[in-house]
Amino acid sequence: MARRRRRFSVRRFRKPGWLFLLVGIGIGVVGVMLGQMLAHRADGRSGLGNLFSSFGKPSEKVAVKKDPEPARPPKPKFDFYTILPETETVLPERRARAKPVQARPEEGVSYILQAGSFAGFEEADNMKARLALSGLVAHIQKIIIEGKGEYHRVRLGPYENIDQLDATDAQLQKMGIKALRLKVKKGETG
Repeated sequence: MARRRRRFSVRRFRKPGWLFLLVGIGIGVVGVMLGQMLAHRADGRSGLGNLFSSFGKPSEKVAVKKDPEPARPPKPKFDFYTILPETETVLPERRARAKPVQARPEEGVSYILQAGSFAGFEEADNMKARLALSGLVAHIQKIIIEGKGEYHRVRLGPYENIDQLDATDAQLQKMGIKALRLKVKKGETG
């Protein structure tokens, strides 16, 4: 008769995988901490070694007196006041002349009239349309002013001589628009 064999199964106790993960992370953290403490011990205890060694000791504050430095004026954040005169200059208002003087055009400069500067594009476009209805050609220049945002300048020109500028300015004044008269370097008309 055939005997029935019993199989003895050996049950092994399997440890969960997350346990190995935690043990590995713990060993890694301890290893890094020990490495930091040993590596920086020679040069004045910096890093984690300094952190652990400072728990047991009271902190000592050393007051170092420095000679007061003479007060320096703060540097300007922008070179606005030096850069702008190089590119644009505001002209004084036109004065009535007793007799017409033949004005020689300056070399390398042109003239622009700025009819307005608006925060919204729609307002600038309305001004441009109003000028176009009276026969003047204007353009809109978009600029960004730091801290204030985006502005739209409505400008006319460039004009080659001051007489053309004066004639257009007089036309704008009849419309009730006080324009800013600018002298700019050629090529910088925006």
